[in-house]
Amino acid sequence: MKRIFLCAAAACLLLFVSCAKKAETAVAGEAVPVQQINKTEAADINADGITAVLFAYNYNSPEFLKDCLNYLDSEFGLEENGGIIRPIVFPDDFKNGGRVRIGLLRDFVRDTKVNALIALGAPEDTAASLTVLRDQGWKTPVYSLFPQDEPLPSEYVSAFVLENADLQSHVDAESLFLLLSKLIRYSQNAEELNAATIKNILQNIAGFDWQILPYIDTETGIRPANHFVLQSALPVRYGTIK
Repeated sequence: MKRIFLCAAAACLLLFVSCAKKAETAVAGEAVPVQQINKTEAADINADGITAVLFAYNYNSPEFLKDCLNYLDSEFGLEENGGIIRPIVFPDDFKNGGRVRIGLLRDFVRDTKVNALIALGAPEDTAASLTVLRDQGWKTPVYSLFPQDEPLPSEYVSAFVLENADLQSHVDAESLFLLLSKLIRYSQNAEELNAATIKNILQNIAGFDWQILPYIDTETGIRPANHFVLQSALPVRYGTIK
């Protein structure tokens, strides 16, 4: 009888140890899925790199800035909150001595933490200002979207220049936010753009709703290798659809 009792006790002990180990294994296995990963810590984001975004002509209204910065903050975080986005607003951030000086842009982007500059609606002389940095060995890529600056200097200083095909209508905010998001993710790990593949890379960034077309200089007929036009690929609809 005593022997049977000892055997039963031993069996219970082994069962308890086995269950405990299974529970420990289950907890260890569940630890990773339960932990939430912040978007700014995703594998395709370089937490040590800053993407500067210049908001200028047509993209610097208080309403647009509020919506765009809220979007970028939720996706990547603003630099002031420990994120990777450094917003620069023209002309508000360029006032010095009662004058607006585009040359102040250099002070925002020259530090080594900045791994890309995305310029929205860049004003006149933006490229000339950045050329000063280029001549000093500054190699940070510049992506120019819908610039107001001169084409030739913009092409020289930028990895690419992207125009809007419909000058009478701005790209809608939702599409622009998505384009910015994909471009920021690309810029975090991008290598130098190759002239042979740049159009395909831009098309992947823009998505299927947009076409990337070559820009043609109306005076010379020249097609610069890094200058393109963004055009909607969605069919035009007329009338009211209910």
